[in-house]
Amino acid sequence: MEILFKCLQSGTRYYCVRLHGQELFVGTGEECERYIEIHNGKVLQQQADERRPQRGRSVSIRTYRQARSTA
Repeated sequence: MEILFKCLQSGTRYYCVRLHGQELFVGTGEECERYIEIHNGKVLQQQADERRPQRGRSVSIRTYRQARSTA
């Protein structure tokens, strides 16, 4: 990821965050740094979730008992 200067508007500098040539976010320098922090945290969390073993059952199964007939 890279931060590039985008424009100057009303005395505020705006930057864009780009990844593989695609613009992901536009904001001030601090906002761009915060965006990258959050993005990297989410990527690390996703990778950790993928390494975690799957549960035994992917779908919950309910079992019911049939009532005894009294007749």
